[in-house]
Amino acid sequence: LDRHPLVAMTDTVPTAGRDRVAHQRLDQVALLGPVSKRSVTVGPSAGSDAIVDLIAQATTWPAGAIHLDVDATATDPLTTTPTSTAVPPAIDERTIEAAEQLLANARRPLLIVGAEAAAVAATGFGELRPGHLTEVLSRFGAPVLTTYQAIGVVPTESDANAGIFTNGALERPVLDAADAVVTVGLDLVEPIPAPWTVDAPVLRLSSGPQEDEYLAADVDLVTDWPSLAAVLAGQAGRRWGWADRAAAQFRTEARAALECPPPPSGIGPVELVDALSTNGPAAGTVTVDAGAHFLAIVPRWPVDAPHRLLISNGLATMGYAVPAAIGAALARPEEPVLALTGDGGLAMTMAELETIARLDLPVSVVVFNDSALSLIEIKQGMGNGGRGAVRYRPTDFASIAEASGLDGVRVSTVDELVACCRSADWSRPRLIDAEIDPSAYRHLLQATRG
Repeated sequence: LDRHPLVAMTDTVPTAGRDRVAHQRLDQVALLGPVSKRSVTVGPSAGSDAIVDLIAQATTWPAGAIHLDVDATATDPLTTTPTSTAVPPAIDERTIEAAEQLLANARRPLLIVGAEAAAVAATGFGELRPGHLTEVLSRFGAPVLTTYQAIGVVPTESDANAGIFTNGALERPVLDAADAVVTVGLDLVEPIPAPWTVDAPVLRLSSGPQEDEYLAADVDLVTDWPSLAAVLAGQAGRRWGWADRAAAQFRTEARAALECPPPPSGIGPVELVDALSTNGPAAGTVTVDAGAHFLAIVPRWPVDAPHRLLISNGLATMGYAVPAAIGAALARPEEPVLALTGDGGLAMTMAELETIARLDLPVSVVVFNDSALSLIEIKQGMGNGGRGAVRYRPTDFASIAEASGLDGVRVSTVDELVACCRSADWSRPRLIDAEIDPSAYRHLLQATRG
């Protein structure tokens, strides 16, 4: 559901010994089938072409997981469904005319850009070079909202960027001001499942058919990305009815809505984000864990390219940030990586601190430490376990990091954090254990989701 390409390989009780070995005898192909694009047994008879085809299926849109259950005694040849090379259907003239008419009637169109567009902007598609789609979206001239997984497709600090789209409350002013909505590669797994209540007509641009009715399109263009980019490029230079720098103003107001007074002790999550983004490494990748802290990070963090802020969105999985940071550091070995995680998320993957140290990766882990599962605590109703279900003893993550081979430091004020950042060597493995005051999280959830 996060649309990440992945190949997962598992060992298995071999076919030759299955009649006598009960220990760990499990149908792993069936077990992982529901969460994989393909789940198959691989043995010595599997041809290399079939394996290559399976790996290619992991990267075709929507990207996802391929599971290979490795059985050295399997004798059946591996059969696969070849990766689809079918070209999306050409858009017919009537659909083109309907799209053009929808835009012709619009004075204040709004672009909502999603994960599929991020993949195209990052890697290119056919004749579209990497970055071409970003240029087309910026020249369209209307405000752009991006989903969490498309952040950076249009640089967050540019005049075209109006902020983040989750179908929540934070972006509601720009949605209400629009008289037409154009979704560009929006995957419907990305928004929160709140009702779609915008009255403006919707033009949908994507290379694949819509799979549900969560956001019904008035005009649905399903075709190849060069054709979709051409539809948007045809509007370049048109003067819309938005005020000058309207997108930047919406973005500024949304960020301001997240601010809270400084807490009496500890560091507020918004203060932590602003201090890190201002004093942290100038470039690189940021990975973000699930938890209340991401409500402060994603709307305010500056990102100038797709896939530079990585977050689990389809499943919103705790424990994502640290392993994702390891992957990013291995893929981009010359660039620093920041892993921003809550204490609960780090606890789930704490052994990987040793991996970061052993591989000497340029990963800095920043822990939003408040000794609680804060997002769950906010949502927790009466009679659902009380504090004992969501709170735990304070943990000295800085000492754990030191014991694992990283530089570890603990900070409890913004000044301490800024001093730590300014003296940091971002090429070295390190962990910053930040004492957080969680009192702002309830406000962040209300401002973001409503």
